[in-house]
Amino acid sequence: MILLQILRIYLVLIIIRAVMSWFNPDPSAPLVRILTWLTEPVLLPFRRIIPPIAVPKTNVRIDLAPVFVLLIGGWLLTKLRF
Repeated sequence: MILLQILRIYLVLIIIRAVMSWFNPDPSAPLVRILTWLTEPVLLPFRRIIPPIAVPKTNVRIDLAPVFVLLIGGWLLTKLRF
C-alpha cells in the first residue's frame, strides 16, 4: 500500500532529524530547513505534552518527542499491514 510507504519514509525522516540534532547543524542549511518543515507539525504536539528533559549541570536537553512518534508510527505500521 502507498500509505505504508509514505509512513515508512516519514519515520525515516524523523530518525534523520533526530540524528542530525546530535551534531548541532546550521538551522539555515537547506536540508535542515526541509526536514524541520516536514517533521515539525508532527513533533510539536508531542513536545507540548512531553517537554524536552534538561540534564542537570549541563546545557543538554533531551527531546523525547521523536521516540514517541517512532513508537506510535511503528505501531501504526503493524496495524496497517493486517
